[in-house]
Amino acid sequence: RRGMPSRGAPRIAVIYVSGIINSGDSGFDPLNGDVAGSARLVKAIRSARADEGVRAIVVRIDSPGGSSIASDVIWRELNITKNEKPSRPLVASMSDLAASGGYYVAMAAPHIVAQPATLTGSIGIYGGKFITGGTFDKFGANIEAVIVGRNAGLESPDRPFTDSERQKLREQIRSFYDGFVGKVAASRKMPVERVEQLAQGRVWTGAQAQQNGLVDALGGLDRAIALAKERAGISPETNVEVVTYPERKSLAELLIEQLSGS
Repeated sequence: RRGMPSRGAPRIAVIYVSGIINSGDSGFDPLNGDVAGSARLVKAIRSARADEGVRAIVVRIDSPGGSSIASDVIWRELNITKNEKPSRPLVASMSDLAASGGYYVAMAAPHIVAQPATLTGSIGIYGGKFITGGTFDKFGANIEAVIVGRNAGLESPDRPFTDSERQKLREQIRSFYDGFVGKVAASRKMPVERVEQLAQGRVWTGAQAQQNGLVDALGGLDRAIALAKERAGISPETNVEVVTYPERKSLAELLIEQLSGS
């Protein structure tokens, strides 16, 4: 909650996208830190969308990216939310990081706010795999697979890519990259050729991103909430209730998840 909102005060939903973006539930990974799970975030976005008292939605992003599929799922759900009720503004607020999949999610919002030093952009994608077959050999383990189809073993960690699989991976990466660039062009109302100059995996500060048209304004979460209020027709003097999504898990819930392996 922000300030001392009166009973029935307008609500602003703040949806946090924090950590590596992945499919499934949110949580904590000992190696990568916070995980922003697409399944949990979709549920949170739908909850905010269903709340008739929510006058505006702010997506608070602090993420280096992650799964391209999970990022696209979150982006799609935010787009549905934006288009379902155009009078309810959607604003993206970038924290320390909004790179790759983090920026992919942000571009669902017509209005993007970044800190001057936010690492943003990194419009690109990479792919590959770790080959672990030799490690299993050292332990005396043997991996055998039954494969139907020329590229069915593309993701097998037992061996390197064949020429056909490598070409297929290149095609997949190029297809997603072109889609990423096209979405940025549509969102930021820029020619594809201009976006291509800013893309190619390049990373910008928030100030540079504003100069290049990738973000609209500079500031923190307060600036984004103020912009959301303005776009929603709420006067600056009006106190609002800030509701955060997803709901924070208790320490006991986090411990149970770790112990149960979920």
